[in-house]
Amino acid sequence: MDIQRGTGTHPDGITGVSVESAEGVPIAELAKTIPHTQIGITTVAEVRKAGGDVVRTSGRSSYHATLTGLTPEQVSKLLTPTVSNPGRERRK
Repeated sequence: MDIQRGTGTHPDGITGVSVESAEGVPIAELAKTIPHTQIGITTVAEVRKAGGDVVRTSGRSSYHATLTGLTPEQVSKLLTPTVSNPGRERRK
């Protein structure tokens, strides 16, 4: 995962990585707007345990958020191993 290249500042002023996040929503639904064939999965609790946060921000879907407050290495560790994107599989 190239988290370093994917890190940026959202128009809302929050620096981090774009993610999809919503409590109780299936992974396949969250992943529908993600263009990548592989995705990493973690929880807001794990992000906060590592010292970061997940903040709701505008984006491609109503589930868009920004993962902030962690180094690219920390984010990569949380999102590894990756899995096939179930949202893309549904579009076949």
